[in-house]
Amino acid sequence: MRRNTQAVVEIKFMPRMRETDLKTTRQFALPHSKQRLVFIPSALEAFSNCRQMRGEPEGGGLLFAQFEFPTIRILVVTRPHRTDGRWMTLFVPNRILQRRTIKNKFKKGYHFIGEWHTHPEQNPTPSGLDLKSMREAFLKSNHELNYFIMVIVGNVPDSLVLWVSAHDDSHFERLDEHQ
Repeated sequence: MRRNTQAVVEIKFMPRMRETDLKTTRQFALPHSKQRLVFIPSALEAFSNCRQMRGEPEGGGLLFAQFEFPTIRILVVTRPHRTDGRWMTLFVPNRILQRRTIKNKFKKGYHFIGEWHTHPEQNPTPSGLDLKSMREAFLKSNHELNYFIMVIVGNVPDSLVLWVSAHDDSHFERLDEHQ
């Protein structure tokens, strides 16, 4: 049996990460609706484990959810793959592997809703390339979503700082976090 190389990440705590930060969900309001995006603890742990620390290159992956309207729950976060292009300030995913992963996860009831990646900064913000990439992904994908989600993970050692935004074919909006 062949193993999926972009499986859900193993759970490990970063040495200085507050354990309580990773035991609760984080919720973000979607624009112009009553829907909310919920990251479960294992998704948050995946981001924490892949933060770009001490000269490491950027990394990233895909976001998969199940819909329980008005809640969109992020249940699967894929890890960077060895065939991705990874540099200090650039991440280029293996798109062939990503398409295969999206099809396989969809067969199991998980919907591809966006991408995530790291930045070598404490308060991450999207680059022009990030915005262009999300616009193209939204336009080229076969879906019925109003938005694709982009998460950028900052490199603060003792906290999980996230940029979370919703993107369509021409605009993006940063999402507000709610308790």
